[in-house]
Amino acid sequence: MSRFHAPIAEAIWDMKYRFKEADGTPIDGSVEDTWRRIARALAEVEKDPAKWEAEFYAALEGFKFLPAGRITAGAGTGRSVTLFNCFVMGTIPDTMEGIFTGLKEAALTCAGRSCRRGRAGAR
Repeated sequence: MSRFHAPIAEAIWDMKYRFKEADGTPIDGSVEDTWRRIARALAEVEKDPAKWEAEFYAALEGFKFLPAGRITAGAGTGRSVTLFNCFVMGTIPDTMEGIFTGLKEAALTCAGRSCRRGRAGAR
């Protein structure tokens, strides 16, 4: 039995968040594997990782807590991706110089791999 309430939800998890090899072969066999991967990655920095992995898994299980997409796609994959979902830029002045400075800052943020998706072959 599926843990998803609707087929579209499972399809989105499979397309966007399920950890896969570069050739598309699933590494996360189930959504429970995804929750375990995320919980393990988040717990790594804690003093008692086993305790916190269980706590984090319990929060994720059954979709009680749904982390941001970059966390779901990237945590525990070993890939060099950011887990930040949002970047804040300063006010962009309404001048040519201001617009191009803002554009440069955005390009540099993305060049630092922060705007790339967490899976091989993704857009």
